[in-house]
Amino acid sequence: MQESNIGAIGFVELPGRWSDTAASTGRVGLAWERVFNLRGQDRVEIIFKYRGVPIDEASRKVLNFLTAQGPCPSLDREQILALHTVLGVATVGDNQFTNDNQPGSLEGPRFHLAQASVDTVSGRNVLRVQGRFVNNLFYDGIFYTAGKDGRVVEELFLQSPEIADFDTIKEDYQTILDSIVWR
Repeated sequence: MQESNIGAIGFVELPGRWSDTAASTGRVGLAWERVFNLRGQDRVEIIFKYRGVPIDEASRKVLNFLTAQGPCPSLDREQILALHTVLGVATVGDNQFTNDNQPGSLEGPRFHLAQASVDTVSGRNVLRVQGRFVNNLFYDGIFYTAGKDGRVVEELFLQSPEIADFDTIKEDYQTILDSIVWR
């Protein structure tokens, strides 16, 4: 199924076993998300998302600098710290590199970051992050700039509560990433 005009994405092709959820086009203020579920496994999702808040100038410069450098297989601690706002201070950005509190504690990181890199997706350099949330949702996502001045960051990610499902559908996810035509 081909989808068009999802933020900075002009077109994207999703394999036929994915379906758009009826409630996924909702907006809260400027924020929006589109959610696609794997048929028969509603908890396996591919989500296109914008938080509704532009990032600050320093974060924009760091993201643009890193993506302009080209692919990088592994970002270091300092780079991850500098991308805290880009990643989301209460989601992927709240990880073991940005939060020194004891994992598993009330104040501990909400996300265990396994990999952060700069990858090329359909000809465009993006920030790619993989890991697992404390609620055991496995995550593989990309972050990319949108809008005229690049202060808007959108996110496209795959998440699943089961590692077996996650590994099975990674091929679908890569097919989706490869099909993206940017605006």
